[in-house]
Amino acid sequence: MFLDKYLNSSYLDLVYANYDEEYLKLLDEENFNKVYLLLKSYNFYFIDDIILNYLELFEIEAKYVQLAISKLKSVLGNDFVKQIGQKMPLMNKIIELAINYEEEDNL
Repeated sequence: MFLDKYLNSSYLDLVYANYDEEYLKLLDEENFNKVYLLLKSYNFYFIDDIILNYLELFEIEAKYVQLAISKLKSVLGNDFVKQIGQKMPLMNKIIELAINYEEEDNL
């Protein structure tokens, strides 16, 4: 599984404990990498925690995740990454926004 390129063994064990192996096999490595690099470009310092708790984010096309992050940044301000790190449920907002952008695009 490609996740071992991104996570240390402890986090990888937790991901396998939290998610069904069949689900993990369905993840698109190319899109996962795009979203990972996007988060990295914004200096998300807790990407391992995002993978562990919000893996569904990596299923969404990177362009929609980008739009969602930009929107949240405009609402929260320049320290938005720090705010998200302190209130991880804000990741749900990014996921929700990204899905909405994707659905609007598919209408």
